[in-house]
Parts: sequence; C-alpha cells; structure tokens
Amino acid sequence: MSAGELVADLGPRWLVVPAGIGADDRDAWVRSNVDRVRALGEDWPADAAELVPALLAHAVDRRGEDHLVLTFWPSVVPLPATVRISVLASPGRAAIADELRARPTSRAEHVDGARLGPGVEWVHADALPGERGEQLIGIQACFADDETMVLVTLDPTLPALLPHVADPVRELARTVERVRAGHPWVARPLPEGVGTRSDRETWPAWHRA
Repeated sequence: MSAGELVADLGPRWLVVPAGIGADDRDAWVRSNVDRVRALGEDWPADAAELVPALLAHAVDRRGEDHLVLTFWPSVVPLPATVRISVLASPGRAAIADELRARPTSRAEHVDGARLGPGVEWVHADALPGERGEQLIGIQACFADDETMVLVTLDPTLPALLPHVADPVRELARTVERVRAGHPWVARPLPEGVGTRSDRETWPAWHRA
C-alpha cells in the first residue's frame, strides 16, 4: 500500500535509516553519521564511541521494508532503539476493536492529541535470545480507519532501556503525519468499549506486511 508522505518532528537524537541502498552507499551513510551520533554520547562509557560505526551499519542491515524507520539514541547508553512506521490495509476498525477485546488482560491505552488522529497503544514482548524467562519489551501504536492503518512500532528492547526511550517514542508517534495528495490523513476512533487496562500482560505486535 502506498504510504503517501510520512513526516514527523525529529529531535537531534533521532536518525532516519535509509531504505534500499547498496553496500557503497551504506558505508558512506555510516561514515557521514558517525560524528553526529558520537556527539550525542557525552554520558556514554569512554569506549562507546568505538561501537557507533557497527551500530549504524547494523541499523541499515536490519532496516526491512517498513515505510519509515528511525533510530533513537538515548543519553544513557550507545544502544539505539528502532522505531518502524508502516502503512497497511486495515482489517476494519471493528476487527481491530474485536482483537483488543479478545485479549481482556492486555494493557491498551488510548492515544490522544496525535496528528494522525485517535489511536490506541499497547506493549508487546519478544523472547530475549539465550535467556529463559527474560523478555524484550516494545510499544506499538495503531491509527486506523476502515481502509488504512498506520502502525508506529518500537522494536522490543531491553527492559532496563525502555524507561529511557518510551516517552520519546510516544512523543514521536504523536507528531507523525501521513499526507496524500496534499491532504493529511486522519484516523477514526475505534468502536466504543476499547478502554485502558492496567495489568502487566502483553500481546504480540500486529504483523506488518
């Protein structure tokens, strides 16, 4: 599905990861951003600067086909959080609401004040490789009408890192705009009965095509 134009307000700790570039362009992009990222690391460990080129290259190599991919570089550690923004065909607002209602122990929260219109956010999790019982934690927000949905997904990250990236990711989600033919696309509210839940259960991320 055509994404139209996706734009967002990006502060200095955000970096857009380019799509569809070859090895030479990838290496040039890494070199052009190393100093910028290192400048964000005043509070990082002394040897952290050496990791930056490899982390930038890794971000490009794992970018995938999402319409817009960004990394957020927190002040505490040189470990970027990855956020993916995708525009997909909507299963319909009723179907999205049914999915949320079908998981009564999930934590789902309304997103208000976003440029994309009314949305809903939840926490999702993934297994931590090689660690029994440990999980990586991420956030996903959905904005939809009956034809289209926009997903803003924080890839699962270390639980200790989540408090340092969650608020910037949520603020980013509120500034995202989708423009088609010069006009902003705006989501419609989900049907009534999809409310905020406050327990610790999570549900899987919505699959992106």
